[in-house]
Amino acid sequence: MKKTVQELAAVLNGTVIGNGESIIEDVKGLAEAGMQDITFAVQPYTEYLPQVHAGAVIVEEEVPAGDNTLIVVENPRLAFSQLLVLFHPRQSVQAGIHSTAVIDDSARIGANTAVMAYAVIGKHVEIGEGCTIYPYVFLGDNVKIGSGSTIFPGAVIHENCRLGERNVIRAHAVIGGEGFGFATKDDGTHARIPQIGNVEIGDDVEIGSGTCIDNATLGSTTVKKGTKIDNLVHLGHNVQVGEDCFIIAQTGIAGSTKVGNHVIFAGQTGCTGHITVGDNAVFAGKSGITGNIEGNQIYAGFPARPHMEWSRMQVYLKRLPVMAKTIKALEKKIAELEQQTGK
Repeated sequence: MKKTVQELAAVLNGTVIGNGESIIEDVKGLAEAGMQDITFAVQPYTEYLPQVHAGAVIVEEEVPAGDNTLIVVENPRLAFSQLLVLFHPRQSVQAGIHSTAVIDDSARIGANTAVMAYAVIGKHVEIGEGCTIYPYVFLGDNVKIGSGSTIFPGAVIHENCRLGERNVIRAHAVIGGEGFGFATKDDGTHARIPQIGNVEIGDDVEIGSGTCIDNATLGSTTVKKGTKIDNLVHLGHNVQVGEDCFIIAQTGIAGSTKVGNHVIFAGQTGCTGHITVGDNAVFAGKSGITGNIEGNQIYAGFPARPHMEWSRMQVYLKRLPVMAKTIKALEKKIAELEQQTGK
């Protein structure tokens, strides 16, 4: 594909500063981009633009850029993602049902949907229009999948779960597996508590490979619209996650926790159960959440605390060896003074 800088600026609703007639053939990272490539830069990387020799650079505002042509847009990252789709479209999948797919007669499959080899679709399943069901997907009885959704190979969606429109479920995710519920007997053995609820997922949700979202004991485990979940995340039974959250790899959220809207859990964050997390809370990597959390703050550490408080504590921790030597010296001095004064 070949496009002029001006043509790409029109696609992005951007403004060209420089040569709008340059030809662009591909999309590259800032360090790799050449004269036929378009890239993007945000702070602090814009300071390196005079050292870059790309065909065009997408930026948020006009900055010193050497010989580079700029396209100024409101959101460079979003604009760059649009060009990735334009220059490198996904492999198309032809609609239709493969002969090896196992589909119950009561299932309903929408128009322009692809059901690929060895998929298994249970009783009374409903799949909307324009979906793609990749090989070896399992959809249990009474599952509903909204229009435009994509379920990648090996994903398992257990009975009674509900998925909204335009969902993306990556390979080997498990939605609606039985929640971890047990009652301990007097003799110390454990008896399983049946988990008879389901999982309900809103529109435009993405769930990464190997992620597990347990069904509820009663009612529903819920993930609301727009939330993006990375690979290898675990949500326990009856967890409620709000809208437009980010949950990054290896995060675990224990049962019955309620998470607000626009919350970010960085990688390896751990969250205890039966608590509430407020809107717009942000957790640094490896945070340990042990109690209710107010929104609109950044947290870090274990137990998770406001980031500035955690930062001050880290400064003191680094100084502990020096402080220990100082205390020992003071103790010795005090002992000498006490000996001199006869105390």
